[in-house]
Order: sequence, then structure tokens, then C-alpha cells
Amino acid sequence: MKTGISATVIVLAAAASCAYAQPSDHNSLAAGVNRTVEVSFPESTTVLPPGEGAEIVNSQCVICHSAGMITRQPPLSFDQWKAEVEKMRTTYGAPLPVDQIETVARYLATINGKH
Repeated sequence: MKTGISATVIVLAAAASCAYAQPSDHNSLAAGVNRTVEVSFPESTTVLPPGEGAEIVNSQCVICHSAGMITRQPPLSFDQWKAEVEKMRTTYGAPLPVDQIETVARYLATINGKH
């Protein structure tokens, strides 16, 4: 019985110390979380090669991805690129119209596809 009382006292003491350990100034805590940070990135010198679909990729894909990031992807087949482009639309909300998926996938397979 003594062990049960001791355990109860320990739990209550721990709970009380946690309750009093709250920061007294909630605004100072929020100030550290809600701050603006300015970041400068170097300009990319990589450009996408010309070809059918390049204009679409430059207007749609480069919204989120740099040309260098696009050209450094592992080589994929047309079907694999098509699945990647569809994933960008459905999972990540890329604003690419459905009728442009195959054109983009074909372009990506042409510049960086499995041959």
C-alpha cells in the first residue's frame, strides 16, 4: 500500500511541476516562431533544351522546379515520366492541364529518357 501512495505522490508532483513550468510570456514564445526570414538563391544558368513541349515545361514545371533540377533527374521512360507528371498534378497540385500531360512527358523523355 505504501508503494501505491508513493507512486501517486510522485505522479501528482510531476504533473504540478509541469503545470507551473509553462512560459510566463506567451508573446515572446510566439515571436520566435512567427518571424520572417529573407533568403537569396543564386540564379540558375541552366536552360531547358528546345523541343516540342519545352514552352509548357518552362511555363508550368519551372513554377516549382529549376531547369537544372529537371535536367538532373534520372532517365525515365515515357510511361515513367507520364506517371511523374500525373503525380505532380494529383498529389502536389501542379496547374498543368490534363491535355498537356503527354506532351510534357514526351518532352522529358526526349531530353532525359531511357533509350
